[in-house]
Amino acid sequence: MVEDRIKKLEDDSKLEKEKHGGRKPCSYKEFMACKPPVYNGEVDPIVCQRWLSDIEGVFERTHCDVNDYVAYGTGQLRNQAKDWWDNKKREIGAEAVKIMTWDEFKTPFLKHHSPKAVMNKIKQEFMQLRHKNETIDKITATFMDKMKFCDDLVTNEEQRIYYYHNMLSAEYREFITPSKYETLTEIINAAREREIELKKSIERGERRAPDVNPSPTKKARTSESSKKSDTKGGSPGCKICGKGHKGECHYKDKPCPICKKTGHIALSCPEKVTVCYNCYRTGHKKAECPELVENKGGQEQKGEAPKAKARSFQLTAAEAKIEPDVVSGKEAGASSGQTGVDARLKGSL
Repeated sequence: MVEDRIKKLEDDSKLEKEKHGGRKPCSYKEFMACKPPVYNGEVDPIVCQRWLSDIEGVFERTHCDVNDYVAYGTGQLRNQAKDWWDNKKREIGAEAVKIMTWDEFKTPFLKHHSPKAVMNKIKQEFMQLRHKNETIDKITATFMDKMKFCDDLVTNEEQRIYYYHNMLSAEYREFITPSKYETLTEIINAAREREIELKKSIERGERRAPDVNPSPTKKARTSESSKKSDTKGGSPGCKICGKGHKGECHYKDKPCPICKKTGHIALSCPEKVTVCYNCYRTGHKKAECPELVENKGGQEQKGEAPKAKARSFQLTAAEAKIEPDVVSGKEAGASSGQTGVDARLKGSL
């Protein structure tokens, strides 16, 4: 079995030499002269597969012998990646490592450094990817990196164009129609042209530059102002009705039902009368009522609740004789110079 594998490797080596015109395979020194990339063991499918692509590019440029792929490639593993490879060699044995092909190396390598859970996360991020304040080149690079792992979602050029257009911000989408483009490259170039036009508009002062890193205070202030101004479609609040709308206000020529003047509504009328719901007087609200403020101040000074006051009623002498629960003014010690009789309820004394 091992001999068959060795024979197969020799045949592959001959084919490789014929492929490169009979050139002698490169030495390790020549391989390292091309500065092949190193891999530190990041569990990140994007970084992992980019390293594989780069190292295979060095194999091709240096006409490296296929039998040396594993030895030369694994020499560029560092840190956690080297620890994984050392453990793998102990697991499969030295003899198996000598006859291992590059494809046989990539299978466990990708299984460890590109797990399914991380791959599924990248697919989800691709579906939810949205262009914010990044440059077109930066967001396009992110889009392309994540799209590599979404072959089951993006199967043709039309779908690539659709997902790219859907990812762009509104100020780009409204000027780009995806059905006009046949390739992904065409719509990317259209987005770049739109980016140049937006930059020119900012330079001419026709639009504001986006705030890339707004401070937390500014974010809070912006959110508060957006809540206070009842906007509709991004329009500022109307000075007449206070609502956000476009065009002239419908209340512009309608008279106020309170003062019969135009230019405002009843809610913001300067002649609107404020009525207190405690004393039913005008000019103040219940929270500002003098009676409530005075009573509250007296209670705070005394530190106790005020006692109930006795109530008195003004009755005539004839009415006082009829009522059984009334004490006359003489019995109560009141002065007799009054026209009526000052009477008090016994229950209140």
